[in-house]
Amino acid sequence: MSKLNVSGCWATPMVTVQMPEPKAHCRALAEVLLGMEALGDRHRNAIRRETQVRVFESRFDLHLQPQPEIRETFAFIHGALASTVAQLSQIPEGLWPRFRFNYHSWFHVTRHGGYQTSHTHPGHSWSGIFCVDPGDPPPEHPDSGRVRFNDPRGPVDMHLDGGNEFLRTPFQSEAVEVTHVPGQLVLFPSWLSHEVRPYFGQRPRIVIAFNAWVVIDGDNTVRG
Repeated sequence: MSKLNVSGCWATPMVTVQMPEPKAHCRALAEVLLGMEALGDRHRNAIRRETQVRVFESRFDLHLQPQPEIRETFAFIHGALASTVAQLSQIPEGLWPRFRFNYHSWFHVTRHGGYQTSHTHPGHSWSGIFCVDPGDPPPEHPDSGRVRFNDPRGPVDMHLDGGNEFLRTPFQSEAVEVTHVPGQLVLFPSWLSHEVRPYFGQRPRIVIAFNAWVVIDGDNTVRG
């Protein structure tokens, strides 16, 4: 048999970054965010989404808030995203200093029975979720509050048999689920469909989410 040349086409990058020693930081950050939630409409997003159930969603300007816990979190997020873009890209020499990162950002507080159905984030290149507190999912619901990323290849699983059912990673057909831990940042392309499994814990599940788009100074190219 001739040698097989196997290539992985249409790969989808997903990146996880762990904040070092996050316990004290996330505890203080949770207090800040729950305090903002308690103020109700002062920080609540005015747009109510049918995809969300028992979820408090803040306005999309969280990264502009002055609290030091929030500023420190977004310094970590920006550093991780900039490193991801730099490492995964072939950027022409001398162009990187002209990159300008722009953000929309918000926080979610999810309580018992809350979830979010499948969705994407149009108009951006990268999105991310930073876990402040995963809550306390009960043992009888191990997938409580997990983020589920759906296979983006459309009808890839329209037929399964012995020829493709047991393909190894990364060629298998299945969703990817992420279990949050405090201080963990998950980065993914904004077009990747994802959802949040129903949360059955008693302690609030708290995450920060963001969308990013990158402008190159002096570049007037129209893309898309």
